[in-house]
Amino acid sequence: MCGRFTVTTKDTKKIADRFQVELEKALQAKGGDKADPPGMGRFNVAPTQEVLVVRSSPEEKEAEAGEREARLMRWGLVPVWAKDLKVGYRMINAKVENLEKSRAYGPLVGKFRHRCLIVADGFYEWMKAEDPKQPRQPWRFTVDGGEPFAFAGLCTRKEWPDPEERGVDPDGHLYSATIITTTPNAVVRPVHDRMPAILPSAAAEAAWLDPRLTTEEAIAMCGRLDPARMAGAPANPALNKVGKGMTEGPELLVAPTS
Repeated sequence: MCGRFTVTTKDTKKIADRFQVELEKALQAKGGDKADPPGMGRFNVAPTQEVLVVRSSPEEKEAEAGEREARLMRWGLVPVWAKDLKVGYRMINAKVENLEKSRAYGPLVGKFRHRCLIVADGFYEWMKAEDPKQPRQPWRFTVDGGEPFAFAGLCTRKEWPDPEERGVDPDGHLYSATIITTTPNAVVRPVHDRMPAILPSAAAEAAWLDPRLTTEEAIAMCGRLDPARMAGAPANPALNKVGKGMTEGPELLVAPTS
């Protein structure tokens, strides 16, 4: 699975250029600014928090492609039929093997408006200790030396009565997303038995958002990234803290020396 990740940069121009999207509108909608853009400058992104998502513009027609929008969405997909946000805790990840038969994901994967790019520049997985009494060791994995990349994601929206909840926009809709996962490559396998599906190029990202992509083609895209492009290293065990004890900052990226 993928339960935490990073978007360490605050360079909005870099992200806007990399993903061919206008960020200003998304930032302003959440009261952010260029010095402290929401969804960025993050070293410990956790479920239920807002994540930076890029998708095809909702004004796009089925026969067209190209226009994109950036939006902050709640991490943990809340299906249109759900009546409680707690459902999202179980839907932070979507196994690629189960997409078609899932009640939540099956109706989404074949529709370009529900496929999205979830922006990241690293993700964490936890290695079990040989001694079961000892805590697990977090590892951080990066791509191309730490460059931004995109998880293959699915997203949806539904009307929600509480405007204070994470992911709810001024239009009264709750926007939420999930990260698709697959079997691990050689870099991740020693640490965990799953890894996020990372789209390998800008061309693959464009294809993921393309209205012409079929369900079968979309599922086929969610494979393991070339391990030669990835690196992993132990991270700070402070990441083991959850809830109110969670920390944030660059010191989380590497394990303490002593």
